[in-house]
Amino acid sequence: MKFIPYLCVKITQGMKKEKERIVVMGGSFNPPTVAHFTLMKVAIDAIGADIGFFVPVSDAYLKRKMRHSHPPVVLSPELRIRMLQAMCTDIRMQVCEKEIGTIEARTMPTLMALQEEHPNAELYFIMGADKLDLLIHLTEKRKFLDAFCVILFSRESDTLDTILSKNEILSNHLDRIVTLPQPEGTSSVSSSLIRERMLNGESCSELMCPGAWELFKDFKAADFPDMVERFKGDYAFMDNRFGCPFVWEGIRYNTAEAAFLSSKCQDESERKVYASCSIDKAIVRAKEQIPYPGWEDARLDIMESILTAKFGQNPVLMKKLLETGDHILVNGNSKQETFWGVDLYSWIGENHLGKIIMRIREKETRK
Repeated sequence: MKFIPYLCVKITQGMKKEKERIVVMGGSFNPPTVAHFTLMKVAIDAIGADIGFFVPVSDAYLKRKMRHSHPPVVLSPELRIRMLQAMCTDIRMQVCEKEIGTIEARTMPTLMALQEEHPNAELYFIMGADKLDLLIHLTEKRKFLDAFCVILFSRESDTLDTILSKNEILSNHLDRIVTLPQPEGTSSVSSSLIRERMLNGESCSELMCPGAWELFKDFKAADFPDMVERFKGDYAFMDNRFGCPFVWEGIRYNTAEAAFLSSKCQDESERKVYASCSIDKAIVRAKEQIPYPGWEDARLDIMESILTAKFGQNPVLMKKLLETGDHILVNGNSKQETFWGVDLYSWIGENHLGKIIMRIREKETRK
């Protein structure tokens, strides 16, 4: 017999609920699947919930999660929301956008915000049985089960009930935990399977709800080019500090960085100092250099001119650049540099360096 809190048993027996019940399911939903819909519906029905909220994670968190996938199939937050809304054919289901504009997954803050909006409701958070360690940690460190209830889906819920009753921490909160059997067929359905089949040109309509499928069905592998996220390792040649000789505006430099730093000076003799010293000394020197009027407005054109010279005068580097094909080139960093690159934690950044290099690649490809 599956373990269901006494409060829920009373509901199934037709007695009046003591308070509103809300089910919350967090996830990437990249894309949402028929399994997401089924799990939510089963959970809502099991506890007699009034509302079931789908809470998609932020774009930044999803990009971090997918960064090592090749190619990184990342659907926009707007599209994920639209697909979830299309999937909410049960009037009890809604989409909660509280995490979309954040940087990370925020289970506790999200649930607390929902609780504040629904002060008289009991919140039930859906988790897989494989997340027991996380539930134990949250309960021990952050009193999770004191504040919220949990619905655990498991293919072996009898075994799960035994594990819960024997756990030193969770056994004290059994009245806050609902265990439900994994609905048939849902364990083999996943967003990753849908992405894989899409990339292989295969239909996956049976894995998605009709409304969500209509929004997803036209995507192809070409819509998700692979990405170079850092100019390191095999891609270090795109970094501005990479050593390679070239001539720019009549002066020979060893790095694009030195040439760019020297561009702040209008005097040729001062520029030659940057060309002759080490890159570390050039960077220190540039910190004290006041750029000439108008340099800020011209810096993008200056950088493109420098990099055109760098790659144009070094055929080996140009060949390496062309070998990146249609990869998106991202000057990713962990230093929160967001003009020339992209901060890989927040995924905020204008990536001007990457964009300039991609323009140079495109121009060379058209020759």
